[in-house]
Amino acid sequence: MTFSVAVQPKIHFEVGLGFYGPEMKGFDDNIDVPFPNKSLFNRNLLPNFSIFYEFFHNARVGYSSYVSYEYGKANLQESQPVFKRAIRYRMLPIETYFRWRPRVELNFTLAPIWGRGRITMDTKPNDKYEDWNELLNSFGDEDPLSQLGGTDVMINDWFGYSGLIGVRYYLSPRTGIDLKFGFMHNGYKKDKWILQKNKVIGPDLSIKDLPLFTLKYNYALK
Repeated sequence: MTFSVAVQPKIHFEVGLGFYGPEMKGFDDNIDVPFPNKSLFNRNLLPNFSIFYEFFHNARVGYSSYVSYEYGKANLQESQPVFKRAIRYRMLPIETYFRWRPRVELNFTLAPIWGRGRITMDTKPNDKYEDWNELLNSFGDEDPLSQLGGTDVMINDWFGYSGLIGVRYYLSPRTGIDLKFGFMHNGYKKDKWILQKNKVIGPDLSIKDLPLFTLKYNYALK
């Protein structure tokens, strides 16, 4: 028994796709600034990767990253700057599991979340103030910027947590397919965005309580 535990794979890598259903009203219902059309790829899909270390015979700890990404043009009054939006959910999961069948594993995951929203626009130098102030006004910020540096990035950080229940089918001793479902709870606040050290109001996002489904391919190293 000691030999079988010693040779079990300790490090696991996972890549996959997640699926969730946020409401991004600040983009989709924004009549002042039309954003790129929403789709399954920029609203519901969460490409992700994870790495786990098995520190006990039925428990793993690791790091996971899920990202939602959008790219296109924002139709402002005077210009159409390239608009990029990313939401990244970084998790530190603790996972317990047991083998229900020789090839079937049942697992349960709890994870704190460090979330980050990021918005960028590739504006022209002469239109920098006008473009960003028009964007912020469309989110409900009535106090436009009075100065702006060279890097056009809005950032918002928050914390949350997630719980997932899953089943893994082992194709071989080192590879498997993992299906999980559960939820994410994010403490996002629209008035916590930072742009050039200025606190600004960002988009209205309903991402506090979200169902989450993931399908991953797993590979283990000894």
